[in-house]
Parts: sequence; C-alpha cells; structure tokens
Amino acid sequence: MLTLALASVRLRWASFVGSFVALACGVALIATSILVIAATVDVPDQGRQRFSEAPVLVTADLNVDFKPANGDVQPTPVPAQPGLPAGLIAAVAATGRTVEDHTFYAQLPDGPRDQVGRAWSSAALGGYRLAAGAAPAADDQVVIGGGRPEQVGQRVRYVTADGVHSATVSGVTEAEPYEHAVFFTDAQAARYCPAVGALAAFGPADAVRRAVDATGGASVARVLTGTERSQADPHHAEVSSRLDGVQTPLGLSAAVSGGTAVFVVGGTFALSIAQRRRELALLRLIGATRRQLRTLVNREALVVGVLASAAGCALGAAGTAPAGRWLVDHGMVPAEFTVPVTWWGLLVAASIGLLTAITGVVFSSVKAGLISPGEALAEADAERTSRLALAFRWVSGLLVLGGGSAALVLTAKSWPDTAANVADSLSLLLAIVTGCVLLAAVLAGPAIRLLTVLPGLVARLRGRAVEDGGGIVWATARQSSLTAFRRTAATTTPVVLIIAFAGCLLGSIDTINRSQVTEVHHQLSAADLVVTPAGTPGLSTAVAERVRSVPGVRALVITPTSVMATVADGQALVPFRAATADPTALAEVDRLPVIAGSLADLGPDSIVLSRTWPGSPAVGGQVSVRLADGTPRNLRVAALLGTGAEAVQAWVTGPNAVTGGVGGPALVSRIDLRLLPGTDRAQATAALRTAVDGLGARLTTPEEVWSAATDSTERDSWNALLMILGLAICYAAITLANSLVMTVSDRRQELSLLRLAGATKAQVLRTVAVETLMCVAAGTLLGVLGTAISVGGSWAALTDLVGPTPAVVPWTVLGVLAAACAVIALTAAVLPAALALRGRDGQGILRGAAGAA
Repeated sequence: MLTLALASVRLRWASFVGSFVALACGVALIATSILVIAATVDVPDQGRQRFSEAPVLVTADLNVDFKPANGDVQPTPVPAQPGLPAGLIAAVAATGRTVEDHTFYAQLPDGPRDQVGRAWSSAALGGYRLAAGAAPAADDQVVIGGGRPEQVGQRVRYVTADGVHSATVSGVTEAEPYEHAVFFTDAQAARYCPAVGALAAFGPADAVRRAVDATGGASVARVLTGTERSQADPHHAEVSSRLDGVQTPLGLSAAVSGGTAVFVVGGTFALSIAQRRRELALLRLIGATRRQLRTLVNREALVVGVLASAAGCALGAAGTAPAGRWLVDHGMVPAEFTVPVTWWGLLVAASIGLLTAITGVVFSSVKAGLISPGEALAEADAERTSRLALAFRWVSGLLVLGGGSAALVLTAKSWPDTAANVADSLSLLLAIVTGCVLLAAVLAGPAIRLLTVLPGLVARLRGRAVEDGGGIVWATARQSSLTAFRRTAATTTPVVLIIAFAGCLLGSIDTINRSQVTEVHHQLSAADLVVTPAGTPGLSTAVAERVRSVPGVRALVITPTSVMATVADGQALVPFRAATADPTALAEVDRLPVIAGSLADLGPDSIVLSRTWPGSPAVGGQVSVRLADGTPRNLRVAALLGTGAEAVQAWVTGPNAVTGGVGGPALVSRIDLRLLPGTDRAQATAALRTAVDGLGARLTTPEEVWSAATDSTERDSWNALLMILGLAICYAAITLANSLVMTVSDRRQELSLLRLAGATKAQVLRTVAVETLMCVAAGTLLGVLGTAISVGGSWAALTDLVGPTPAVVPWTVLGVLAAACAVIALTAAVLPAALALRGRDGQGILRGAAGAA
C-alpha cells in the first residue's frame, strides 16, 4: 500500500497541494512558536546587573502562613514587602562587610519613566564607575547614572514620592542597560526610603545563611548566590514578565494553527475522496478490501505529512530570526532577545505535523472504506449526499454549537467575571467556531436560499417563476450552488472559519475592552477634570496637596494598594487590586457602580468590594482579608460594586491601606476632580495647571482619559489579530483556493453543457463568478452568526457585571476579510474555468470531458 500511496501522491499531486502547503505552514508556525517559547523560558544573560558584584545577597521576602482548607501550611509572599528586619541586618553584618540597598522613586524632569533613586554605596554592586566628577558628599548632591559630563556642577530638580527637590550634580557615571538611576548619599537615600530591600554581604555564604536562619529564615528573607542574584534585579523581573507574556499568545497561535490545519487537511482529503470515488471503487472491484482502502488513504496522508513536516521544520527554523525581530520591534521582548534553533523543538513540531495529518484524514479514510465495488459501474456524475454524513454534521455541529452557547450563557449568568475574560472563556469561543464550521456544509444551502430570496420574490410578484428571478446567469448559479453540495461546502467552510474565528475572538476582545472604557466613562461621568501622570509612574504627594489646596475643587486622590483574600474554596491566598480614598470624596466625585449598600458607609472598619469577590460577600457581612503587608483584618462590607476583573476590586480607607514598603511610599495613580457649585471653571483650571506644573503631572479631561483607553484597546485588538489570527486565516484562504482549483476538473463537463446550451464564454464565467460569490456570502452570513453568539455571550456577561455596555462587532475587519475571501475565491474559480474554456467550442469541450472520463 505504501508503494501505491506514493504513486497516488505523485500522479495526483494537484489534489494534495493544499494539504501540503497548509500543513507545512502549520508545522512552520508550530516549530517557530516552540523555539520562541523555549527561548523565553530563561531570561537572556544581561551581563552586569544591579547586584552582579555582590557575592551574597539577602533580599526581603516576608511570607504569611496560609493553611488551605485541606492541606499543609503554605508560605505566601505579601505584595508590600516591609524590608529586612533590623535584627537580621545586624546579624548578617556580624559575618562581614555589608552594603544596604535603598531603592525608591526619584526622577529628573527629563528622566525616563522607570528612573529610580539609590544610595551611592550600592552603585559599586552593579559595576557603576564615575565618568566625570565625584561621589556625592552632601545630602544636596547627586550622581546621575548615564549623565553627560557637562551636567557636573549644575543644579537640577528631581521628583520623589513626597514632592520636588533640587540638588547639585557632583558626578555622572557611564550608562548601564539594566536601569536608570540617580544616586544620593546613604543618609539621604535612607530618609527617602527607610526600608532595606536588599543587603549585599561579603562574608562567607554559609555564615550569612546561618545568620538569616537564626533571625527569621525563609519566612522573612531569601539568600541568593550565583545566578540566583539576578532574581533581585527589577530589570530581570521585568524582562522575565515580558517573556512570560509572550508565551501565552504564541502557544495559543500554535494551537489554533494546528487545529485549523486539521480542518484544512480533513477538508482537502474529503474532497479528494469524493473526486476519486470511481477510482477507489475500481480498486474494490478488483479485490481491494475496505481495510486496504482505508490504509491507502492513511498512507497518502502519511506521505504528505512527512514531506510537509520536513518543509515546515525548515521554514520554522528560518523563521525564528524574523519572529525574534518582530517581537523586539513591537517592544514585547528586550533588544538582546535571540531564538536558538534546537533539534528537539523541530522534532516536536514534526511529530505534531504527522499527528495532524493522520487526525485530519481519519473521517476521509472511513468514507473511503465505505465505497462499494458497484460504484465503478455507475454512469451518473450527480452528487449523492450520504444521509449518514449529513446526520453526523447536524448532530455534531448542533451539539458543539449548542453546548458552547449554553455554556456561554450559563457562565455569563453564574460566573460573569470568567465570561468577561477572553483567556478564561477561549474554549467556549473556540467551541462556537467549531460548531459553525461543522454546520457550514449543511447550512450553506439554506443560507444561499435566504440570501437569494429577494430576486425570487420580485419574480413572483411579476407573475414569473421564482427560478427566473435575477436572470439566467443568476438562476443557473443559484441552482448549481444548491445542487453541488460538496463544492458549495468546500467553498463555504473556509469562509465560515475565517469570519467566525476573527469575529468571535476580536469581537469578544473589543467588547470586553469597550466595557472597561465604559466603566471608566461611568466612573468619571461626574468628574470635571482629571490629573494623571505625565511621563511618570505616578503622582507624588506634593501634587495631591497642591491640588487639594485649590479653592472650589473637590479632589478624589486614588492611591493603589492590595488586599489579600482566599480563593478556590480556601485553597489559595492571592492579592487583589485595591485602592484607598477618602470616603466623602469617593461618594461625591466618582460614580462607582454601586449595586448594594452605600459608599457613605465606608469607614476604618469597613470595605467596599466588587461583587465578584471570592465567597460572594453580602452587604453588612464580615470578610476576612489581609492587608498588603500581611496584616489580618476582619472588615464589614459597606457596599458591593458591579466592576470587572480589570478594575479596582476593593476600596479601603487609610487605616486599612498599606501603601509603602521596600520601594518607598506608593505613588498616587490618579486624582479625579469635581468643581463645587459656584466655582469658575476657567479660574479653577488655570489654578490647577499652575499647581501641577513641573511635578510630572498633567491636567486633562475625562474625555481625554476615555480616548486614551479606547486607543489602548484598539492596539490590543490589532496585536491579537496579528499574533493569533494571522496564519490561521492564511490557512483557511489556502484551503479555499485549493478546493476551488481542485473542483475545476470536475466542472469541465458542466461547463461544456452550458456552452452547448447556448451560453457564451462570458456568461459561463459570470455564472461561475456568481456561484462563487453566493458561497462566500453564505459563509460570511454563517460566520457573522457565530460572531453574534460569541459577542452576545460576552456582552451579556459584561452587562450583568458592570451594567449597560455596548456590544462591539468588528465590522470593518469582517468586511475586509469577506472581501479578501471573495477575491481569493473568484481568482481560484474563474481563472481555471477561463483556462478550461480557452480555444474550445462546446463540442470540443464535451468530447474532451468524455475522453477524460
């Protein structure tokens, strides 16, 4: 059978081109994704880092003991580390020389957003060397990392968490890639940030470990040596986070491409089996068994899979460098990121390719085994649709689509926060897409009838037959698309896949993102102005104090914090996003979506929670939480909010907010402002602009905040389209073109009959074009139906979660994709038909078709 399979692939290569190309592209993407994901597991060597010159490093790592409902005690690190205890610092200092690291927010007016302040004694730990000037000798002197020599002696301003200061530049160092730092005297750095986040020790490592173990051990600190020291570098952590963020979309893209390849291979082989029914029946007639036919088809798929996997691995290896550059250019990975080619990654991709080929041809091999010997003697070329195949498509499609839709509705009602997250509900979205694809073949006919009902109605009103509506070309194309089941299904299914996949994913993403914008819009609906950071990570307390001092303005100062709570029925302790604010200002300035209780009841012994908070709390009930530093609290629920997972999940007052720690005091995230009655808007605006000038803050309007949020969501949607949908859509386009090209040989006799009936070549080509457009339109309609189900589920969840919010269907993207499908389909259908008609009259075509048969 292997010899026969090789001969079949060689002689009928045109039937396998689509499967080969799609599978090769799939293996290429999978190989590239595997290699890139493997490269993101380890952070690239950064060379010098913040503590690369410290032989032993002790870092703050305060843990709280959490005991699950059924399990052992689990140490859980707190979000706001308070720094190393004084006793531990003294114990480690007894082992040898130590250097305390105080790192805090300090930014020059033209400094980068991630600029930090540090003590000069810790500069040597990262390999800093003076390029000009001298070390800071007084508290009003600084050294600028990566500064210019001409800055030495100049007076500069800088912003810290407590406001604006000035100092003289005593020196500058060469630039280091891992951070942007401003160095102060040790005493001044300790005043800005009393907490010691890291302690460099130069004594014996064993002695340092014993000292740490004797003063708290692993519950308060970690001891790092060797390559472990990089874990304490914020740049290392930031790079690691960015690399982790790349893994999910890459893995999703590979999985989606693999699944799409299964559909492509399966559809191509199914069409090939339909074209070769008489050939396979002849094999049955001369003695081949059903098992041998199934083996033949499987061996053909194996041959195509081996060749396509080899080609895909070569393409994948060649694509690692462009993929790495693309990720670097889009700021998703650091500039030094590279992707090495490993043999095991290519082997895994090739194995997946072979498995995909075999999986995609299973149903086709079963159909081949059902061919009877008598079909070799059949003369009719009319398609005979298997009732079993139709029943399978109806049952499987309705089960998958109905189950996915029901699960989406149930999730939207019971777990709206899950349904409102694309990553969490991705399996439901894919189920809807799969259901639409399975039903595409059986719903293509009804969709075409629906789309062509208008000309028929016009004809009936004129007293003519419905079939005469739209003209002879339209009627012929309509009947051809309705009777040629396999050709219509082969054309419609890829279009459904493209439209449904893009619509479900992007529509859900856009709807979720728009809900976040809507939530911000609603929250700021009562605010007149907003103060936001301008090139800084946050706002200093000086900004808040100056804004509060402006007469006629009520200011809501929002400072981020964290609150820890148990999830998964008491199995884990995790931090949630929280904020602290003045209760009076919170009730007067912002419009939070309160669904129960009152913001006026927020006080020192209470908390305001999102209704998605673990445990489904009720107003007036008690919740057990831990503050950001691990301090336990029992607080009364003052109000419940209908907020999404991306919004603030808890609001607390100052006594229950830990907003400082290793990095110094927390910065204010935003200040919402409301003008009091009788306040002149122009005067208040001018006073506010003067108040925030030079403090790294910007006075803006709520509309500008909404616009910025909208721009961000559009970028997110576009990135999702590029990373996840791109190649999957290309696959579907390949199978669309390949299926139409494969059916040209079957249409020769049909085209010749049209010519013999008196149709001109132009009429025949128009008939082919209209039929193709009908199939594309039907596929687009079914894809939009799947999109509506998916977007409707997300919209229902979000409406139940955050209140009225718009449902967003990406009509522009869907229109472009539908137009692209139409162009591809027309090219693949009309051009081969024109070549088949070239230079022949009807009799010649008929004789050629008869001879070919």
